[in-house]
Amino acid sequence: MEPHRLPETEQEQQAGERMALSRRKHLPVGVIAVSIPAVTDSPKNTKAKLVRQMAQTGVLPVIDRKKRLVGFLEEQDWLDLPESVLMMDSLLEMTSGEWMALPKDATIENAIERFGETEQAFIPIVDTQGRYTGECASRSQLFRLLNGLLRPPRAGGLATPLGVYMTSGYYMSGSGWKGLVATGVMFGAIMPLLDRLWMVAYSLMAAFYPIITELDLSSYMVLQTGCALITLFALLRLSPISGLHAAEHMTINAIENDLELSESVVRAQPREHLRCGTNLMVLLGGIQMIAVSLFFSYDRISPLGMLLYAVFWVFIILKFWRPAGLWLQHHFTTKPPSSAQLESGIKAGRELLEKFAAEPHPMPSIGRRLWGSGLPVMFAAFLLSAGLFGYILQRLGI
Repeated sequence: MEPHRLPETEQEQQAGERMALSRRKHLPVGVIAVSIPAVTDSPKNTKAKLVRQMAQTGVLPVIDRKKRLVGFLEEQDWLDLPESVLMMDSLLEMTSGEWMALPKDATIENAIERFGETEQAFIPIVDTQGRYTGECASRSQLFRLLNGLLRPPRAGGLATPLGVYMTSGYYMSGSGWKGLVATGVMFGAIMPLLDRLWMVAYSLMAAFYPIITELDLSSYMVLQTGCALITLFALLRLSPISGLHAAEHMTINAIENDLELSESVVRAQPREHLRCGTNLMVLLGGIQMIAVSLFFSYDRISPLGMLLYAVFWVFIILKFWRPAGLWLQHHFTTKPPSSAQLESGIKAGRELLEKFAAEPHPMPSIGRRLWGSGLPVMFAAFLLSAGLFGYILQRLGI
């Protein structure tokens, strides 16, 4: 009697799954790492502070002044913590009796072995000198990786004239490089037009309010920048870009919350996102306005007055730049997306998840994330197109 044989398609599928699992086992342990702040010897340590830190993940690595890992607090340990100041001796007395660490160059296979030897939900990752790296291997992330459910450590993206662009830092999806170039060209065309519109608007304002012509240079620049931003935000709100921008944010919010990428689920997500470039633009714009006003006022204000002025506005900007950015996102740079716009975001999100599932990666470096964001490509396209459109308008006498 011949042994039972699976259909060829099922055999191929199982063989593919075994190969995928084998590849995953050789990935670096950083793929399943999560950031967990450590506690060190400090007179500021109190039970309330440590409980707040531990509430995020349920564990708390303990390090010495040289960042070497010396202990590991878990949820059951906090019950015995005194209310008073906690120094290193008392912390070490409270740490779990047995704990282990993983070297930074460990693989997923090493992590599987270590997790098989302990019930810990997290295992600290250390360098060759035993110093805590700030990350722990996560049992839940390991489970998700081995079952093809792991999500990128960070997803980003932007709205382009060709649809939603999305990236994990290593992989890109959606509109791709063409969308990035098209975005740079779009803004390169808009900026010379804004300059011409400002000249017309300034002439009209000066005709009705001659006092405007008496503004000093710093006040003039602030007025010009403010009018340009208002016009730009109004154009974005009226254009399809704002709907695509919302679709991008909503899809990323769904990915980060581990939700299904379907239209009904994604449409229920917020249109705002904390890492949006709108927030960064608000921060940089505020800093620029402070710098300009200080530069043009240095000879009219005492050094102490300049310091107090700068400190006051820096405080205001640092406190309100995120709320202001979120407000601008909601009212100007995003709007409820159409079904087609939302589908563009969902399609980009699914493509990104498929690429990441095929070859997961740890958190990319800052340089890699910057390149993956597409900003260098967009900026280059912006400079070239802005110069070209400016030249064309000048030749046309506009």
